[in-house]
Amino acid sequence: MKKTQNEVMLITPRFSKTLKKAKIEFDKIHHFLVRDPVVKETMFTSSSTVYSILRTVNLFFSFVVFIPIIGSIWNFNLPHFLGYLLSAFGVYLTWIFEWVTKSTVLEEIRTVTIIQISLHSVFGLWYHFYDTFEIYDFIIHFTGGIWLSFLIYPLVMGSELVWTKTKMSFFFLKIFVITISIVMTIGVFWEIGEFISDLIFRGYPGYRLAQEDSLFDTMVDFIVDFIGSLTGIYIFWNTLKRLNKTRDMDSLLERIGSALKDYVNAS
Repeated sequence: MKKTQNEVMLITPRFSKTLKKAKIEFDKIHHFLVRDPVVKETMFTSSSTVYSILRTVNLFFSFVVFIPIIGSIWNFNLPHFLGYLLSAFGVYLTWIFEWVTKSTVLEEIRTVTIIQISLHSVFGLWYHFYDTFEIYDFIIHFTGGIWLSFLIYPLVMGSELVWTKTKMSFFFLKIFVITISIVMTIGVFWEIGEFISDLIFRGYPGYRLAQEDSLFDTMVDFIVDFIGSLTGIYIFWNTLKRLNKTRDMDSLLERIGSALKDYVNAS
């Protein structure tokens, strides 16, 4: 009995230290999520109040992606459950990116991120929109191309503004090529992921073949991704032009790019 009590006495301080470390890490994450990062503006306004409100709203609605995760526990399907987890990670990856790089993802783009991933995870998989509506996969790939362009374009442009200092004649062409290349590369990895998923979970009860055993489906996905990316770049570029008439958007993006440069130099 004495030995057991001694073991308990040794374990208790260790457990207490672990809890303290966990609390410290949790406090760091909480502090990051509620505080204003370096750039305290959104795309459409420089008001820090609007920024804080939109950031809080985004954090609140990000929990939507946990609906299928929790719901699938009672009707467990391994491939779908892994897909839900991956989708949730994708939503919070925007905050992780900020936390690691000390840069900023514009809050309007974070809103689009939450909507896009929810359309795939919650509606597409959980509510079976992919099975119910044949065109739904087409729509998700198209809006996915737009979303990724929205996400990547400001980061690329901000970085270019910092590194090149001036807008050369081919400045926007360079940003266009880099952005669409990154979007299509992500599209390639997505299709590879679907291919591997189909190989592993083929025959699993309730599993829907992502690529439908069809090269045609894969090629259509690539084409739609490309069209969506072109559309997203066009929308974002024209939006920046309009906003630049009343506000220095280059300065906003340059500050985002500067934070990325500092992260790269410090690595």
